[in-house]
Amino acid sequence: MFKRFSRFQNISLLVLGLFSLIFAIKVLPQEINQGEISITYHAKVIFGYFSLVISALGILYAIYMLISKQEVKIFFKIRKISLIILTVFLGLYLLEFIGFGIANSVIRVWELTKIPAKENFLDSMMYIVFDYADDFLKGVFMTLELSLIGTLIGLILGLLLVVFRTMKVNPQDNEIIAFLKKLGIFFSKIYINVFRGTPMIVQAVILYYLLPTFLANWLDVPISEIDKILTISVSGIIIVSLNTTAYLTEVLRGGIEAVDKGQLEAARSLGLGYFQSMVSVVFPQAIKNSLPAICNEFIINIKDTSVLNVIGVAELFFVANEAQFKYYRTYEPFILVAIIYLFLTLTTSKLLGLLERKLNLPAKSLPSSN
Repeated sequence: MFKRFSRFQNISLLVLGLFSLIFAIKVLPQEINQGEISITYHAKVIFGYFSLVISALGILYAIYMLISKQEVKIFFKIRKISLIILTVFLGLYLLEFIGFGIANSVIRVWELTKIPAKENFLDSMMYIVFDYADDFLKGVFMTLELSLIGTLIGLILGLLLVVFRTMKVNPQDNEIIAFLKKLGIFFSKIYINVFRGTPMIVQAVILYYLLPTFLANWLDVPISEIDKILTISVSGIIIVSLNTTAYLTEVLRGGIEAVDKGQLEAARSLGLGYFQSMVSVVFPQAIKNSLPAICNEFIINIKDTSVLNVIGVAELFFVANEAQFKYYRTYEPFILVAIIYLFLTLTTSKLLGLLERKLNLPAKSLPSSN
């Protein structure tokens, strides 16, 4: 740990001293209820008065070293010892006020049958966690399902659409082939511009509320029959998939353009057709080039599925909104959901990072996404 901050040891000592000083002041008037866990309350002399003195001395020493810039060997030893002591103290303070704080909150709300008063913010959060755990878990699975399936379908459709997006009209093409290529290029550009140029929340409203009405009138069937097919979950997957297709088409286009043009020419010279050359030679390399950006799109979809609450998809944001009305609490459900989103995105980023390193992908990713 100290090697990483070896260049900023005086600043590190100052920051550690300030935090330890704040926690030491907090320990002095500390009170706990019977049965609660604490290490600082039962050792106030060490974690209160002694830590207060050590923290103050560490702060003064760090300021002196920053101003004087004297390089004396004994000073380095004092600083190193101070850093170790204050790091240990800060770690114990974090354990006390965060780890034991959550544990004590769980103890307090375990037997409760109704949510605590608004003043007990942490207790309210813990009560919601336990009482609404099943709904939050369903919201997590729905969010992951929408983002994963939507990204996979978007990737498959993007692979099809990018063929038209990167297609070029050659002088030797006959009139019909040239017209079809122009039509494909025009359609792909319109699709990409429309879905990248409009918010997903607007697309969700149009697809879920307007499309069933249009299909019912066009097919001359009751709208209830259309609603049986275009359910809320199916509509959510379709919306994420169509939106992701537009972004991944451009990502794949960048990946294709990063492949040496000689690869396509060599494939064509061997007698392969345009589509065969793209599928067998260009696409595998383009996907590998684009994989960091594709993974990035999946992470973005985890967060962007929150807009689907507008059509009633029971993802995380929708669950938090329901919890808000059930418990009459505004902040607690959304803070919990923010923590869950952060955990999902960080965990997914780490797993995808391991995948990228395993595939020996370059560290620089292609620009992507919303």
